[in-house]
Amino acid sequence: MALVAMTTSDTVEYVSGRNPAKTRQTVFADPSDPSKGTVVKTVIGEGATVFVLKPLDVFLMSWIYDNASALSGKQGSDEVGIQTRVNQTNLDAVRFSLTGFRNFMDAKGNHVLFKTKKAVVAGREYTVADDDTLSSLGLKLISELADHVKLISDVSTAEEKNSAGASQQSA
Repeated sequence: MALVAMTTSDTVEYVSGRNPAKTRQTVFADPSDPSKGTVVKTVIGEGATVFVLKPLDVFLMSWIYDNASALSGKQGSDEVGIQTRVNQTNLDAVRFSLTGFRNFMDAKGNHVLFKTKKAVVAGREYTVADDDTLSSLGLKLISELADHVKLISDVSTAEEKNSAGASQQSA
């Protein structure tokens, strides 16, 4: 089995596990032959909010992880501390990965506008989700989306690439 290089130009669609339009249903493995048993299948219903994510390149992932930790201590002392900013890491991962969404509504039933801005990291320019867009997501959803971004932003094996675990249905 070989490794499969990631492609940062591809996007994936992701439906949150918190979305009421996403359900798990028990269905027949073969509808024409019920004797083959049942399987649990993820079903995405009409009107589900769909987030469009792209993998992050190694330059961004390095920058995000490096900026997430800070080492502290006093010279000549054994006191050493490490501070990890997990929420900032998640926010940055989503900021750089999110390329759009569908069926995302505000409390009044209006479509939330997806807005972007330019950002430069390590001399590279990126188009990223702006602060208004990110603030409409909330911290729990940011965390969930970031977990998926980290999953798709790594080299995988050919077997994983074709598995349900690597698809939009995974969370």
